[in-house]
Amino acid sequence: MVSVEVFFWISGGLLLAVMVYLWFLAVVSLLPPKKHAKPGKPRTRFAILVPAHNEATVIGATLKSAEKLDYPAALFETVVIADNCTDETARLAMAYRVSVLERKDEEQKGKGFALQWGFDALKKAGGFEGYDAFVIIDADTIFEPHFLGAMDKRIAKGEMAIQGYYDVINPGASPMASLSYLGFALSRNLRYKGRTRLGWSSNLLGNGMCFSKEVIRRFGWDATSIVEDMEYAVMLRLNGIRVSFAPEALVFAEIPRTFKDSKIQRSRWDIGRFQVRNKYLVQLVGEAIRKRDLGYLDTAMELLIPPFSLFVVLCFSLFGLFLAFSFREFDTLSMMWSTIIFALVAYILLGLTKAKAHWKTYVNLLYAPFFLMWRVGTVIWGYLHKVGEHWIKTERKDIL
Repeated sequence: MVSVEVFFWISGGLLLAVMVYLWFLAVVSLLPPKKHAKPGKPRTRFAILVPAHNEATVIGATLKSAEKLDYPAALFETVVIADNCTDETARLAMAYRVSVLERKDEEQKGKGFALQWGFDALKKAGGFEGYDAFVIIDADTIFEPHFLGAMDKRIAKGEMAIQGYYDVINPGASPMASLSYLGFALSRNLRYKGRTRLGWSSNLLGNGMCFSKEVIRRFGWDATSIVEDMEYAVMLRLNGIRVSFAPEALVFAEIPRTFKDSKIQRSRWDIGRFQVRNKYLVQLVGEAIRKRDLGYLDTAMELLIPPFSLFVVLCFSLFGLFLAFSFREFDTLSMMWSTIIFALVAYILLGLTKAKAHWKTYVNLLYAPFFLMWRVGTVIWGYLHKVGEHWIKTERKDIL
């Protein structure tokens, strides 16, 4: 049928355009980075903010990691924001060389509100001006010792918003960990590096973020949605602030190892992404046209393209339908769909290679079909159960 063939031409053309876009960023990411002048003596005074809700089991390892940072102790301080805690998080944190701010607010819950309150508390206490930059990490994070040194160099160059390389502890521990890690490997090693090479704005990932004092002074922390990091990155972009990606500044955290542990978290991310897209997409496209700046269009593309696992499901599902209902011979249309699938598989392998993934990660790719079916299920489940609203109204337990 002609209508069926037209459908596969249009859908295939759109998917091919997305693959060209992803491969463009991937190729740019392979270019050698610019050489920078040798840095001088560390000067940046950092405050490390750790929002923590009932994190007694992990907060100790995080604070020990901060104590081992290879950076002058006089130039940084760790501030734990004990957010509506009902466990021993605050008490355990006080045993370390840190400041502890305890927050009680049953109406406004979530990491975004905790950060907003934390910055306001620092300003009211008169300690805000004592810092040059603010680092934000989750309460189950391990620093690579040179993290602050890497951020100091970036701040010294005038960068105002920086995302470090947020990596996974033991990605080969389970099929779920490996397949979740795949998204980390592709985004950080291909998309984010490519954007930084082009001078475009990167993503914020909620962990391992750094902001100059000027950014916080101007904008505070008004991102309080269920994906506060994504919202804040878009807000900064619309205000002319570029988020740079610093692959040399590493932090590590655990990710859920089972499907059950990951379900609510994934649903929250998916729904939050749609909410941010609906709120900011038109503004981003408008700025791209008004300023003739492809960087804004790139940020819009990041919101338009679904999470990579769902994109893979879409590609293979439509390819299967094409084979079942439209394939007759190896013609131009067949070549286009074959190119999409080949480019997709090659893109995945390139990302894993660049990340130097452990062999267990490759073996766990055998579970990909089950993972992909589960991912589709999480989207459906999230909308049916309104998980975004549920997450805001109930006490949160950050897994990442």
